[in-house]
Amino acid sequence: MAFLSKIGFHSCKQVSAFLAVVFSGQIVYAAFESLKIPFYEPVRQLLGLSHEQFGTMFTMLGVALFFYIPGGWVNNVLNVRTVLFWGLAWRAATGLILVIFLPPYPVLLALALSWGILDGMFWPAVVKGVALFAGAGNKAFGFGVLNGFRAGGEATLNAILIGIMALVQGSLFVLRVGMGVYACLAVVMMVLVWRFLPSDSAASDLTGDQVIAEDGRALNAKESIIGLLAVLRRVDMWLAGLAGMCVYWVYTTFVYLTPYLTGVHGASQSFASTFSIVAVVVVGLGAGLLGGLLADKVFHSATRMMIVAMSVDGFLLLGLRFVPVGPENLWLGVAAMGTMAFFTFMAKTIQQAPVTELGLPANVLGSAMSVNSFFGFASILWALRVNGSILDAHASDPKAAFDQIFLIIAVVAFAAAFFALMLEFVKGRRGGSQVGHQARRQEAPQ
Repeated sequence: MAFLSKIGFHSCKQVSAFLAVVFSGQIVYAAFESLKIPFYEPVRQLLGLSHEQFGTMFTMLGVALFFYIPGGWVNNVLNVRTVLFWGLAWRAATGLILVIFLPPYPVLLALALSWGILDGMFWPAVVKGVALFAGAGNKAFGFGVLNGFRAGGEATLNAILIGIMALVQGSLFVLRVGMGVYACLAVVMMVLVWRFLPSDSAASDLTGDQVIAEDGRALNAKESIIGLLAVLRRVDMWLAGLAGMCVYWVYTTFVYLTPYLTGVHGASQSFASTFSIVAVVVVGLGAGLLGGLLADKVFHSATRMMIVAMSVDGFLLLGLRFVPVGPENLWLGVAAMGTMAFFTFMAKTIQQAPVTELGLPANVLGSAMSVNSFFGFASILWALRVNGSILDAHASDPKAAFDQIFLIIAVVAFAAAFFALMLEFVKGRRGGSQVGHQARRQEAPQ
């Protein structure tokens, strides 16, 4: 408990509540979304989908982006515990329907659409829960744990399933059983959420966070709308959102890690895939935890940490353009990409932490996290399409394609640092990361 006290946790009850939120944010996506990269072809065959149908199904999941802001109203009215419990229940039930009945394509689309709509409420509840139960002065580390454990847990579950399927020579029945087990894990999380996660108003009792204690009263429907509009009027919210959007845009570049190593440096598919897994598990988990600790204990601000990480990333991306092509430079490319991955994950894991530094009342934190989620993940609408079009246009010269991609993403990284710098300036004018109680009262309903 001494170690936990040093990093901001005051009791086993607080740790239990915090981990209930963190693992809810990991397990709910394990039963399907996380399978799209390592099990693309087996899942497509199991469900009997064409490539276009499979892509359309995942497009339905993307509608979450348009429900984040309405989800902010829901998260102002309902407790984190309520949203997580019923969200897990729906994902468990529909996940089991999918693996037991293997429904036809129109039903699969309807299920995916329902998951996308649910995600618009569920993910903001997760990040709101992290902000509430991580404790005062411990927010960035809380987000680092959330994203690090999410990446590490996803990779671990997939690695187990990959190993089992290798032993049985890729049996689709085993994949089906594995997806069913993942859905059942959501039921386990429902029990843990109900047992260990208290109401939002009780968060201050566990964490000692006086801001939550003063401004934690639940809002009614009308007050929730007023609170949402108040959040949308804040310049610092827009700056935090734009910075997060650019961070996630940089992060999407790692989808092309394997084609970069194979196409530019002639690495084997197995080597590139193995490095990708290592980057997610080792670099993602390590950088996430370290980034959160540095933000809280060294920089005393997630925004400042983001400025540093994205500035370094920008220069690394510019440097990647000058790594010579060819197998003899493979390890140089691996080192450069690995270093970039480290700093990118440091920023990605604290992407939404700056919102907790804006001195917002606790009872509009759901709206704030929803608005920030909308901004933060908006780049998924265009980032992959832009990169894909560049790769298609230079199919015969992967080096030229990645030079263009790295230049664009370097500009995006510097833009993230710029928006974060502007946010730090605005925070300074407001009087630091914590504004006065009277100022908070003027921003949202009490």
